[in-house]
Amino acid sequence: MKHFFLTLIKRIEDAPLTLGSFLITFVGLIIVRLTVENALGLFPEHTFFFLLFEFTHTFLFFLCSLLLLLPLVRFAGRLSLREATNILLFGFLIIWTPPIIDTFVFQGGHFWSFYEFDGLRGLVVRFFTLFGDTPDIGITYGVRVEVVLVTLALGLYTYLKSKRFMRALLVAFLTYTILFVLGTFPSWITLGVLSLQKSLLSISSSDVAALFLSPEQVLGRNLTDFRSVLNFKMSLVYGLLALILSCYTLYQTRKDHFLALARNARLPQLIYHAGLLLLGILLGAYFAEGQVSFEFFHIIGILSLIVATWCAWLASVVVNDIYDGAIDRLTNPDRPLVVGTISLREYQLYGLICFLFSLLLSGIVSFSAMLLLLAYQALATLYSAPPLRLKQYPGLATLIAALAGMLVLISGIVAVVPTHSITGIPLSLLSYLFLAYFLALPIKDFKDIEGDRRDHVYTIPVLLGAERGKYVIGSLLFLLFTLSPLVLALRSLLIPALLFGSLAYFVLQKGTNDEYSFFAYRKLPRIVLGITTLYGLVIVFFLI
Repeated sequence: MKHFFLTLIKRIEDAPLTLGSFLITFVGLIIVRLTVENALGLFPEHTFFFLLFEFTHTFLFFLCSLLLLLPLVRFAGRLSLREATNILLFGFLIIWTPPIIDTFVFQGGHFWSFYEFDGLRGLVVRFFTLFGDTPDIGITYGVRVEVVLVTLALGLYTYLKSKRFMRALLVAFLTYTILFVLGTFPSWITLGVLSLQKSLLSISSSDVAALFLSPEQVLGRNLTDFRSVLNFKMSLVYGLLALILSCYTLYQTRKDHFLALARNARLPQLIYHAGLLLLGILLGAYFAEGQVSFEFFHIIGILSLIVATWCAWLASVVVNDIYDGAIDRLTNPDRPLVVGTISLREYQLYGLICFLFSLLLSGIVSFSAMLLLLAYQALATLYSAPPLRLKQYPGLATLIAALAGMLVLISGIVAVVPTHSITGIPLSLLSYLFLAYFLALPIKDFKDIEGDRRDHVYTIPVLLGAERGKYVIGSLLFLLFTLSPLVLALRSLLIPALLFGSLAYFVLQKGTNDEYSFFAYRKLPRIVLGITTLYGLVIVFFLI
């Protein structure tokens, strides 16, 4: 029997696995789980809103479970990432069984499987009593059987692989602990959120229910059905947690890939995109009664939008790098594809994952924001990829980039405005912001003059030369700053606008090819971004 189990385990561990096949397999497991649940309920009628968040909640919950158990399984069997992932994927077949067990046990009786809600004392008791004495609501019989089987299976697996009883006991204990925390996660979140308002020991199950089941409006999304409220809020939390755990897993297993992707993210662009989104949120709150507060789920929602925007940017970077090889070999020799740190196929998969995370995180917060980021991705592809490759046409390339920036800004507006529209935002202000992006974006092209010229990409610095290009773009920057008091109808801004506009013009004229200079072309975007940010704070001060 032992030989049989070891042979079966080895066969599972050695199964071929790629990042793409993992995604397909995992999504398949989740779809079957949801289908089993609905089939046992005789396919009851649900709204699209409910079904969407039921899927995102289930998908992200089990993804976080897998990513948390992955290091434990690797430790248990001294396995590679591929082997441990294969073991977990096979083991995750058990997620189909809880609905079947519960339907059989309750035989038409009422039950609701989700989480256990309790205070700190109650959680300690539930930890030592296998989730306590309420098997018809929260952690039901089916889930308890699932937890026990997974705990025993990983303990047995560890013993078979290591021949060490204490290691097997430790792995079993840690497995149960992870599953218990996940099964009571809303309670732990509530303890953290309310710890500044009341004593930890006074927080009860009713506080957890009030936080996670009460109908409310989070940013621009109005939540009424209590089950959808739970699905939505836990999707927000698990979305960010899944991304953090994914990054941690990549760092632990392919550190060279993680560092290459992090360096290639281009910090000024991350700040720029986050700034655009936050500006949109502020405009929505100021002009259109957008719902923004410092409550926990509002903060998590805004963070999810920022991360979704970053993921959209990173996906566009992948597309751009794939088709900019000739330029990058001359002007950006440290890019991952040029150095060879990441293969083309792997780089494409990372880009796809960033794209999917962008849609997932933004879609949880706002469908409108998700569609705008999808349009952002379409523009980025048309900008970089043949046959159109619009970046090679002067004027049109900058127009496309400015439109992409406006989509990020508008996604921030529609995410917080209850009507999901921009009708309350002054058209003159939106036009000015679009003009600002259109005229300022060519700053980034100075560092790529030689590569763009050889690849027939005709930017303003290529067409006019570096010196004339600095003069023209610097003058346009100065004009943008001086126009802002007129657009905002704030005459008191005139002096600050002249000062910051002159500073931006001066910085651009000092631009140089010398990589060691403070004014190196590569550093110009972040310097001008810093000047613009400071000026933005001045504007906020005068508005307040």
